[in-house]
Amino acid sequence: MNHHSIQSFLSGVALTVLAMACGGSVPDSLSPQTILVNGKIVTVDADFSIAEAVAIRDGKFVAVGSDSEIQGLAGRETEVIDLDGKTVLPGFNDGHGHVTLNWGKKTDPIQARLGNASSIEEVLDLLREKMETLGPEELLWFDFGPSPSRLEENRFPNRFDLDKVSRDRPILLSLGSGSSAVVNTKLLRDLGITRGTPQPYEMGLFGEIVKDPGTGEPTGVFLGWAGQALIRRNLQLYPAQVQAENILRASEQIIKYGITTVGDPNSMVSSGNDNIPFIRAYQQLAAQGKLPVRVNCMPRIPLLTNPVEECLKYLDQFPYSPGFGNDFLVLRQLKIVVNSSSGKYKLSHDDVKTVVRAIHRAGWQMMIHVGRGGEAFDVALEALDEAYQDYPDGPQRHLITHARHPTEENLEILVRRGIMVDPQPGSLYNYADDAEETLLDPDRPAYGPLPLRTYLDRGVQLMISSDQQPVGPMFHIFEAVNRVRRSGKPIVPEESITVEEAIRATTLTPAYSTFQEDIKGSIEPGKLADLIVLGRDILTVPSMEIKDIPILRTMIGGEFVYINPNQDPNQEVRYWQPGRSRFVTMDVPAVEGLP
Repeated sequence: MNHHSIQSFLSGVALTVLAMACGGSVPDSLSPQTILVNGKIVTVDADFSIAEAVAIRDGKFVAVGSDSEIQGLAGRETEVIDLDGKTVLPGFNDGHGHVTLNWGKKTDPIQARLGNASSIEEVLDLLREKMETLGPEELLWFDFGPSPSRLEENRFPNRFDLDKVSRDRPILLSLGSGSSAVVNTKLLRDLGITRGTPQPYEMGLFGEIVKDPGTGEPTGVFLGWAGQALIRRNLQLYPAQVQAENILRASEQIIKYGITTVGDPNSMVSSGNDNIPFIRAYQQLAAQGKLPVRVNCMPRIPLLTNPVEECLKYLDQFPYSPGFGNDFLVLRQLKIVVNSSSGKYKLSHDDVKTVVRAIHRAGWQMMIHVGRGGEAFDVALEALDEAYQDYPDGPQRHLITHARHPTEENLEILVRRGIMVDPQPGSLYNYADDAEETLLDPDRPAYGPLPLRTYLDRGVQLMISSDQQPVGPMFHIFEAVNRVRRSGKPIVPEESITVEEAIRATTLTPAYSTFQEDIKGSIEPGKLADLIVLGRDILTVPSMEIKDIPILRTMIGGEFVYINPNQDPNQEVRYWQPGRSRFVTMDVPAVEGLP
């Protein structure tokens, strides 16, 4: 009896015994509801075993093994699906994807055009066009416009520019990544922000109210997260109902890419109160049985936008305990953002360590975003290391997301404390051909950006996610294996990982990161029946063709929630570009010398 036969026997022992007692047939009341046969089942178990068939009942895998073993469990009402040799993987677990406030936002054609504006006057014209669609006193606002560097004036619009559109209604314009904003005079006055309003950076926060150097009056421009938070915390831009609609909209696309679980970190937090509609949207959908995918819901502690005392008070009054939820919705992680200090924005290392210690002591896992500068990576790990010294009982399985340029000291702490990393290898696609030189930090070792091989070889648990990159774990697996830019030029190819390692990093390891490795992440008896059927065999296709493998079916809890209407294994794969109203084909020229 092979490994999978043993699994089948142990899981289906009751079925087997009853089958023998009943003359070889399994009672319909106990037989699998679905069996998949004649496939290549990549189980992602401890041995990375390959099976032919799998049996499913009550939303879980009950047996995995050979065709003959699994077919022997079928009852009269069992649905038998012939995979025709297709490859099956566990459902993808995208542990870091901004579902609610990025992936799922309703497409606004005027907003979509804003990103291509090349002058302030073009921006104002689009605001005027948008205003025609609104009620008389409704807030006029755009999220995520062009960076000022792309405008011919090479500056932010100010309140006087926006006043040309309207002085009677409030106007809000977010620019760049959304961490900066501009308001008109009406909204500035409605918010009560004057020349006497304290600067966020004077309180150790990441932000600034831009003021006229002569008069000291606010110009209407707010820089940094703490700057724009002064505006957003007083405006309910995304109520729970809107966020619920966004979740449903995003889920329609998520399942097409084989994602059965997603970790959603709240992305727009100006205060702790912004977590309320975010969590409520997920809770309402879950309570109504309408949540289409499994979700690890991640509230955010507003470390960059609120004084440390407020963060600690919010954490102390948080109405949930770690692990609250069920198989479809769980709250186990909190996200915080740590940026490197620059200019007026001085990061208080003591404040970071105080908040990290408090979250760790409370038993929450942390996803810590570290910005591009090495200082953020260093202080985040120092904070975690000291938190473990003070409170050694864990194991929280904390996570550093992005984790671009580790030092030897960083690697040592990661290994010693069991801290995981979450890079996004899909971002390598957009790196410039001279990125190795332009991004070089002389104070950090030459591992290159996103050193996947180094992390795994040192024993660091590696999880792969989308964040706000093109959505589709298959593309991120492709990049983790090939590390190739849009131009076709590889980037530090010695940091590539194997296909098997990349599959684990998108299935079982993300489940491990939330203490759910015993219920999902691999195709094994007793686990949730989440899987995907591929159009081509990911283990045998040339590595440069991995990104072109289509998802033919997605199953969650034993039910196929997506069946691709095009079952052609050679169909063109188009990736969903979050934040844009279009899909894109990720074309990479053929290149020699790839691993």
